[in-house]
Amino acid sequence: MATEQETRDGVTMLEHLGGRAKLKEFVDYFHHSVLADDLLGEMFAKGKPTHAAHLLAFFEEVMGGRKGYTEHYNGVEGLFDAHEGLAITDEQRRRFVALMLAAADAVGLPNDERFRSALAARIEAGSMFSMILSQPGAARLWPWPPVGTYEW
Repeated sequence: MATEQETRDGVTMLEHLGGRAKLKEFVDYFHHSVLADDLLGEMFAKGKPTHAAHLLAFFEEVMGGRKGYTEHYNGVEGLFDAHEGLAITDEQRRRFVALMLAAADAVGLPNDERFRSALAARIEAGSMFSMILSQPGAARLWPWPPVGTYEW
């Protein structure tokens, strides 16, 4: 059950944006756009073919839905494994954020201030975390923290 910090008026971010089907539309749009991007396309093309499914499970979990990312993809340890050795630059990180936010616009995710500011802040923070995990010699965390749910 979601806590008060994870909901607004008892509604999770996932419910607010329109549910799993709308989230999948967002993730699919982002994934197609990132594969076509001059800066990020090659990195994502070399990744797992299941990346979109992983991303969907991650966002579903952090937005208050099923805990599928933790259960099926090993949670934060899985995030580390997915980004290990990529050496993501700040330019790449910023492009990732821009493409995510453009995808939110393109598929018509809610545009109210509280949702969009929470979404942008969480994507920004997550991209920083992923960039740090991707650097050569990044230390494995122990114990692994939980994936958690976005507060908004």
